[in-house]
Amino acid sequence: MNTVLVPINDSSDIECAIKHVIERYRTQPVTLFLLNVQMPISKFVTRFVGRRQIDEFHQENGMQILQPMIEKLDAAGIPHQERIVIGHKAESIAQFAREHHCDQIVVPKHQSIFENIGLGSVGSQLRQLIGRDGRCDISEVY
Repeated sequence: MNTVLVPINDSSDIECAIKHVIERYRTQPVTLFLLNVQMPISKFVTRFVGRRQIDEFHQENGMQILQPMIEKLDAAGIPHQERIVIGHKAESIAQFAREHHCDQIVVPKHQSIFENIGLGSVGSQLRQLIGRDGRCDISEVY
């Protein structure tokens, strides 16, 4: 069975990805991971806040972002696993995909200011990190 990773960072990502994921699952069942990447908290803040509180903060924020996607997948009867990691977006997604032997990463295609100044989309960053000849396909969906 193929493994598909769907990184979700905000509510607009859900609308982009849900149709694609449901269609993909209906044609060929897959192992599905939902991933939220939380940015690390500044060391200045971590000096004053306990590790446990920071971990709870990341977990709560990540689940709040993933919850609408979880509800839509549950309603469609599609099994999934959700994970929350801390790090920089593209690097964390690529690392997760490698560690879990993902065959496909489904990322929303957004036109952002960063693309306009040449920094590229998350999809293009992932292609550079994973490599075009890698065994993991990166699908940008609208």
